[in-house]
Amino acid sequence: MRRRYLKMFGIIFALVAFSSLGTSLSNGAAAEKKVFYWKFSSHSAPGNKMLAPCQIWWCEQIEKRSEGQIKIKMYWVDELCGPKEMMMAVKSRLADVVGQVPGYTPGETPIWNATYLPFLWAPRLDQTMMIYPRLARESKPFIDEMNKFNCIYAGAYEHEGYNIIGKKPVRTVNDFKGLRIRAMTDLGEILKQFGAVPMLVPVTEMYSALDTGIVEALCHARLTFHSYKVDEISKYMTVDMNMGAAPTFYFINKDAWNELPDHLKKVVQSVVDDLPAFMWDFQRFPERHAEADRVIKEKSIEVIRFPKAERDKLAAKADSVWETWAKRTANYENAKTALADYIRIRDEVIGEYPQGALGIQYK
Repeated sequence: MRRRYLKMFGIIFALVAFSSLGTSLSNGAAAEKKVFYWKFSSHSAPGNKMLAPCQIWWCEQIEKRSEGQIKIKMYWVDELCGPKEMMMAVKSRLADVVGQVPGYTPGETPIWNATYLPFLWAPRLDQTMMIYPRLARESKPFIDEMNKFNCIYAGAYEHEGYNIIGKKPVRTVNDFKGLRIRAMTDLGEILKQFGAVPMLVPVTEMYSALDTGIVEALCHARLTFHSYKVDEISKYMTVDMNMGAAPTFYFINKDAWNELPDHLKKVVQSVVDDLPAFMWDFQRFPERHAEADRVIKEKSIEVIRFPKAERDKLAAKADSVWETWAKRTANYENAKTALADYIRIRDEVIGEYPQGALGIQYK
């Protein structure tokens, strides 16, 4: 009797254990297959040939590498929020991901706006792209500003350094005298010291500003000139100036990030890690350059190579502009710390990766 009882007890115990194990495995499988849906708010229009393809690539890579466990829907300019509302959108989780231009909100994100300072960035675009994630990990002022908006760094869009195109030639710094030129605020302060009349014109209004004579020249990246068709109404383009960066940063809401299991966080990070190589390749995609070169030839645009000695004269004015920026922020010492962190990390990146980032090629 006792032996029969023990045998029956063993069978019941085994069935209960097996049932519990099955439930556990079922729950685990369900957790593994959970899909996370994110909203990405962009300040770009879907037809933009510069920023839009890069943000789409970021979303598609995350969905592909996560095997569909992270799905991201793009909301283009003003569909979810305006370009100046991105940080409040990510803070409130109106959007799970945003593309933020610090230059649009210098009062909200003064520290991240330091990345726009002229003549601060690294010689190569991909080197500069490697600076940004380290700022987000290592620099307290940058980290604190993200914490203020309940978000983390998740990548960036970057283009080549600022050059000049327009209807008047810029061969030396002397040609800035009296020149009405579209430029970002801090870069404009440098050009002003050489007699220029800088104007802050939105990138979407560059064509009309040049066409109507509001400005005589424009500062931006070479391929951006072509993207906005300002090359079609220009006579001169000055290259080799490389005057600074103008990134768009991707920020993820912290709550959305913390909901992800560790293996999916690693997936997102893998895409972020590939961005320096991706942006370097994207900005050098042969067909895009060939198209821009074709317009230069058809419109007989004179391409001027700005002498290094002349560029050095501009760069020599950068320190005073950086100092003015620091004083303009609410916390001078905090800003100086952020600037020192940027310079330290920049120099370390240049030293470690003199030939730039290793990685994938854009296709």
